Amino acid sequence: MNGRPGPDRLGEALAAAGIDATARELAEVLWLAERIGPPAARPAVSDVPPPPPSRLPPPGPDGEQPPAPPPSGSDVYAAAGTVAAGVAATPVLVRSARALPGQRRIVRALRPLRRTVPSLRDEEPDEQATADLVAETGRPDLALRPRRERWLDLTLVVDDGLSMELWTDLAGELRALFAGAGLFRRMRCHGLDTRHPDGPRLKPRPFGSSTALAAPRSGLPADGRGMVLVLSDTVGTAWRDGRMDPLLSAWARSCPTAVLQPLPQRLWPGTGLPTSARRLQADRPGGPNTGWRATDPLLPLDLAPPGGVPVPVLELGPAHLAAWTALVAGGTAVLRVAEAGAPRVAAPPGPHPEAAGPAPDMAARLALFRAAASPEAFLLAGHLAAVSPLTLPVMRLVQRAVLRGRAAPAQLAEVMLGGLLRRSPVEGVDEAGGPRRYDFRAGVRELLLDSLPARAALDTAALVGEVMHHQEPQGRYAPALLADTAGTRGLPPGAVAFAGAGAPLLARFAPAADGGPVADLPFGALAGHDPQLAADVAAGRWSEAVARGEEVLERLLAAHGPGRPEVLAGRFDLAEWIGEAGAPHNARRLLRQLHADLDGRLGPDHPRMLRLRAAIAEWTGRSGEWTQAADGYRELLTDQERLLGRDHPDCLHSRARIGFWLAHGGSWDAAVDVFADLLPRQLRVRGADHRETLRTRANLASLTGRSGGTDTALRLWQELLPAVRRTFGPDDQLTLATEAEIGHWTGVAGDPAAALRMISAVLPRLTAAFGPAHETPYEFRRRLAQWTGESGDAEGAVELLGELLGELGRWLIPEHPTFLNCRGDHAYWTARLGDREEGLGRLRELLPELESVLGHDDPYTRWARNAVLELEDDG
Repeated sequence: MNGRPGPDRLGEALAAAGIDATARELAEVLWLAERIGPPAARPAVSDVPPPPPSRLPPPGPDGEQPPAPPPSGSDVYAAAGTVAAGVAATPVLVRSARALPGQRRIVRALRPLRRTVPSLRDEEPDEQATADLVAETGRPDLALRPRRERWLDLTLVVDDGLSMELWTDLAGELRALFAGAGLFRRMRCHGLDTRHPDGPRLKPRPFGSSTALAAPRSGLPADGRGMVLVLSDTVGTAWRDGRMDPLLSAWARSCPTAVLQPLPQRLWPGTGLPTSARRLQADRPGGPNTGWRATDPLLPLDLAPPGGVPVPVLELGPAHLAAWTALVAGGTAVLRVAEAGAPRVAAPPGPHPEAAGPAPDMAARLALFRAAASPEAFLLAGHLAAVSPLTLPVMRLVQRAVLRGRAAPAQLAEVMLGGLLRRSPVEGVDEAGGPRRYDFRAGVRELLLDSLPARAALDTAALVGEVMHHQEPQGRYAPALLADTAGTRGLPPGAVAFAGAGAPLLARFAPAADGGPVADLPFGALAGHDPQLAADVAAGRWSEAVARGEEVLERLLAAHGPGRPEVLAGRFDLAEWIGEAGAPHNARRLLRQLHADLDGRLGPDHPRMLRLRAAIAEWTGRSGEWTQAADGYRELLTDQERLLGRDHPDCLHSRARIGFWLAHGGSWDAAVDVFADLLPRQLRVRGADHRETLRTRANLASLTGRSGGTDTALRLWQELLPAVRRTFGPDDQLTLATEAEIGHWTGVAGDPAAALRMISAVLPRLTAAFGPAHETPYEFRRRLAQWTGESGDAEGAVELLGELLGELGRWLIPEHPTFLNCRGDHAYWTARLGDREEGLGRLRELLPELESVLGHDDPYTRWARNAVLELEDDG
């Protein structure tokens, strides 16, 4: 035995982490592990020039990663709207737990639906038939055949009643999962208003403020090749009194229809949709529910005659969805079924977040909840009582931290629907459009805290903090407040942190009280005080480096005091790692404070002060303030040239960063001037084969293309490739990015087929070199989709962009520019695929977001406006 874990142990470890891998995927992981070494440190932000768009905006700084959780040792509070009074805090983003676990298993369960059939509308050239026809007739005729397309459309209907607020994030994740999985020909998503006085009404979008209504059959395909899935907890009044039955029946008579129930099956008896077990046999693949044969799996037919139209009710899990898939494909399944249109006995009142009203005896209410709820739900309620204020993202984080592997959506649903919580009555908490705030009813919080051991309640924040710093990249980002003595936001009175412990980072390493002159500061030496910290830094494990670095710096602080050079230099190193971990604003703030502390001790012309100013300018740019970053480097360059000389390497570096951040800010002509002035200096000082010189040539090629010089840009990239390949080898990041750029500009020059071929060839190596989550591979995957569409394969473009959107949605907030741009591309090619109304509608909805986030004059915003006009003209 060699002691290495085998496939079984690896599979168990991945399963425990929530990753469901097939035997083939496990084998590939082990094969790769034998052939690659440990991950290298992430390249500096300027290692590869940002890839220029054809109709895309400049991407973010190369190497920039999504925001990381706040540093350990900081108190983090829920953010719900705007609260003015309280202790100073800074807005941050924290990773919330995923609302829909097991997404890969769900897609795998639905995979049999991913079949293709000949289109009845669209045709494509048949090369073999065309060759045979020309050979037979001697005429240059073209033979066509039906184009292959996905089998079914999907209409996802989301109940957006009051009780469904708990499932808003789940609905969004489910929609993104279905849209990005490539399972369906096209997908539509509607809202379902079950509170309308005239009965349930279909809306164009779920959870929206619009009062517009959609026709009940608007989501059904004309050719019958479709499926309707209704996401609802079936708690609302329309489900209880039978007013939903006509709508369900209408859908079920047209195509396969089912209800997706987010609550676990043991809670269904308290909802408004009674179900019973039935064996269902489909008469044909894709047939409507009315064609199914429904029988009791145990009783004879005469003892259990069929009632109304059978509508399966499914748990949101792989087993139920796999059975549903088998049924739709023409097979047999045993499922819980609601009989739409059948006479029903009035259902007993079920749980509702606001239904119970204030009870005179909260102890009695809590006793009822404890008797009916699962032990996990009651434990979760106790830990939630130790946090204030409460939002859904925070509640999911607490649940994941407290229940670990036992966490499931059902437990939080029990707490939310158990009458213990209510919406916060505080005015203005939703003014900022953030997560809704919830509070325990009067007296419940105290009773719940009394039910927990004192130590357990105190440990809630520490447990959540541990999960935040070690969790996998799952779930979307949620707004939070980080305690900060120099912050710009307030905390509500009585707020209790949900994560972290101890004093905030800024207060912990406060300005040195024993200030005096120092000769020098050993920047970069903090890692040398701890072998594990040195290993984390060398491997680019920045989150681990931050946590370990704080511990090491605390030991130095205790041993030497805040004014010693090793402590001051350690503050610089730690701030840099915090920025690399994904918190550039925090890094810049820490470095600015360190600069203020050292200004009187080192003097403004000290080399370390110049290095500090460069770091502050860099993190300003990586915080999204590109123009301010260029200005900071300009001010620094003036002093560097005065002290060091115009051709000093530090001066050349500052010039390069000025051009870099000008380009990111859209000042392309000014950036070209900077790089054109820089290149001869680098050739003279560094030589033609130095990486910085070659990178400047790459930046000039990129900016020339952005400014409209397509042919010149292509020539510059082609001239650069032999130099970078000779100097750095064929697998270097700059070499691979240059190959991909040549492919892209070949397409811009008029040959989309060649662009598609060239980018497809280099993309696997590019992804391996940068890592799958790096921005550069994501950008070229978008370009691959673009040239796929431009080559005539709109369906392929939509599928590629759908897969990319699904991946980006796991780690980007909805307002991230890359995510917004990908949404725009997906909408455009959806319209070009044939669903013009859907694609155009999505682009129109996206435009205000683009103008708000990117700006009115941003290149991508301008492209989106032109795309809307183009699609409107085509109509």
